[in-house]
Amino acid sequence: MKLLESLVLNFGSSGESMIFQMGRDAGVHYTSNVLSEIKEEMELHALFETVITRSSGDGWANMSVKEFNPQSGSIEIILMDNAFEPMCLKLDLPQCFFLRGYISGMIKELTNMDYKFFSSQCYANGDKDCSIRLIADLG
Repeated sequence: MKLLESLVLNFGSSGESMIFQMGRDAGVHYTSNVLSEIKEEMELHALFETVITRSSGDGWANMSVKEFNPQSGSIEIILMDNAFEPMCLKLDLPQCFFLRGYISGMIKELTNMDYKFFSSQCYANGDKDCSIRLIADLG
């Protein structure tokens, strides 16, 4: 966590971009590994739920799907027990750059479409829950 905090404090938005890309690469890799283990045919929503559920055990956050509508280009994930909460509160700034990238990478691997960050709720903003909303990057 100190590395991520240092990137943001020293490099500002460039550091945020680096953290996002690290998360995205990790999300693509993680999802690829999960997909290689799944033997039965599953619909896209069920695959995404499986990936999100499995990733929750990795300690970044307990994730649940609030909205999954790749046809309309909108996806929202609720993050509980978010490992980045202390940093968000300390810096008084949302610090979910890694998780934004991680979820974006998961979706990219599942749909072969790019999604970008649209909005979030965050502890740093006084929200009681943390969530990330992504939208399809159409251009």
